[in-house]
Amino acid sequence: MDTLAQKTLEEKYIIELINISKKFSTNNGGELKVIDNLTMRFKEGSISVIIGPSGCGKSTILNMIAGIIDVDEGKILVNGIDIQRDPSYKKSIGIGYVFQQPRLLDWRTLRENVIFALKATGTIPKEKWNEIAEYYLKLVGLEGFLDYYPLQVSGGMQQRAAIARAFSINPRILLMDEPFSHLDEITAETLRNELIKIWTMEGKHKTIVFVTHDLREAVYLADEIFMLTPCPGRLFKHYVVDIPHESRSVELEELFKIFRCISRDFHRMIKDGANQF
Repeated sequence: MDTLAQKTLEEKYIIELINISKKFSTNNGGELKVIDNLTMRFKEGSISVIIGPSGCGKSTILNMIAGIIDVDEGKILVNGIDIQRDPSYKKSIGIGYVFQQPRLLDWRTLRENVIFALKATGTIPKEKWNEIAEYYLKLVGLEGFLDYYPLQVSGGMQQRAAIARAFSINPRILLMDEPFSHLDEITAETLRNELIKIWTMEGKHKTIVFVTHDLREAVYLADEIFMLTPCPGRLFKHYVVDIPHESRSVELEELFKIFRCISRDFHRMIKDGANQF
């Protein structure tokens, strides 16, 4: 493990991936192993970022944590529960998911999209739905657009609404799959800041597992960074970023030093080939 700095975080792992492997069938009747004997552990209340080249299984990992697909080998523990043996864990612990695309319902307003998620939980009283929806939409700067439909606002505003929707259900774990990758850099930077603002305002921090191919984004957001090898994904290196989020900016020299270190490692890994690691 490469530790760039020592971070004081609660030493409780809320998510544990233990020796997991995953294969997918190919069109020619063969199999493609996308993840191979991978072990990673994510601390509660932290922002853990997974980076790696395309096809190394980053999104697959999020889908396995969410219970959308199963592991072939190994196990995933969420709050100590083996999720394949007890699928009800999702409701008991609360998991939110933000995808690359907002995935809003075009025929519902931004407010109604958030309320739809609140209703789906089955645990939040109806009389609180509107109040909660307005609160989170205002947090992401959409107070003037509550009753606009998704196609009436920009892509960045749609993604703000998707983030508000994910936080509104009060998940203990939030999975984020390259949520800013399709946005221009100015909008993406704004939404990174919005994400950190909401995360820090929430009292007890939610556990965020964030996938990105953008190394600068990873360094800016992360408490910990997990770098995967090319397919099949294995853990190449693990980094800890010991800089308070409130002190971070894109111009901060300490962050740039960390970025340069990770960038060197990443390009060396690609050049040398994953089979050596």
